[in-house]
Amino acid sequence: MKTFIYYPGMEVRDELWLKFALLWLERLAFVFTLSEQSRLPPLLDLLTQQSNLLAPSPSAADFDAITPRLIEQLGTLLAPSFVRHRVFGNKALIDRWQQGANHDCFCPAQAGLTHLHQYCLSHGLASQDEGGIRMARRLANLLSMYLAREWALTHDGILITDHDYLDRLLHLAESRYQPQGGQECFHLEIGLRLPVHLGTLPFDTLLAKRRHPDFTLALTGFHEALATLIKGLEEGRATPPMLTAFARARGLLEDEQLDTRLSSPPQAAAMAPLVLPLTLLISTAPGAAHQLSRLQATNAALARPLVFHPIKKSHFLRRKSLHGFTRLGQIRHG
Repeated sequence: MKTFIYYPGMEVRDELWLKFALLWLERLAFVFTLSEQSRLPPLLDLLTQQSNLLAPSPSAADFDAITPRLIEQLGTLLAPSFVRHRVFGNKALIDRWQQGANHDCFCPAQAGLTHLHQYCLSHGLASQDEGGIRMARRLANLLSMYLAREWALTHDGILITDHDYLDRLLHLAESRYQPQGGQECFHLEIGLRLPVHLGTLPFDTLLAKRRHPDFTLALTGFHEALATLIKGLEEGRATPPMLTAFARARGLLEDEQLDTRLSSPPQAAAMAPLVLPLTLLISTAPGAAHQLSRLQATNAALARPLVFHPIKKSHFLRRKSLHGFTRLGQIRHG
């Protein structure tokens, strides 16, 4: 069972994201503990008590193992000779991060992050605040992205966000683009159906659905088929039967979700369900074009084909994490 790790923030954006997670994800974890300003703790307590959705956040030992390398990275950004970094930006941006007026993001104190917070405070990258520190939001997001990636690699997790910009930054942090050679990669876009009135569905309804044995079986089957398909694509051996099995598993899980529409208002019930794109980055050691060509006819025959975005070249310098993003903005006001 893979854990989806939400980044870059300390918590998901809003309740809608948790509703999506209840319907489509096996396990969800956050990089950080929740900030004291968050309104989500009562809801998360409910999800912890009545579902198996939430996984533990990183432990102090996890962070203790990760932060020395992150502090070393920050040290290179602050060196007098520093000019530009492909992800963190240029020296002028780093200078702005050291100005207290730009420290607009609160980061709560958390076991295992004491040394990182102290380093940021001592070098002007953060300001002390009650219960934690404040720093520039983009820097906080980048540090969260780094911590999430390292945790995902050691816990067989999948990073997930609703910021495709941060997803691109993470990919850039892991790779070096070059005109020739390197691994081929592409984005795999998967359409997931959601009830059009998801925003107004009560959590009790969703929790009852998630606890139903048939739903649990369908959810497990979907993620097993997804893991098989991803592994096949990464190894260059994905076959039409894998694609068909995945589409069937997705359909079975969507069928299990159909009765969540029963209590919707008539005008909503008459509307077609929303399709949320879940996009994952896939990199392949062998060439990807032949494999995708082999899948073309089967994919085109699916009721809702997957979208294989154009192939690009990248050379991964370190272990590559599996990460992706969603775009819930289109249903945020549904």
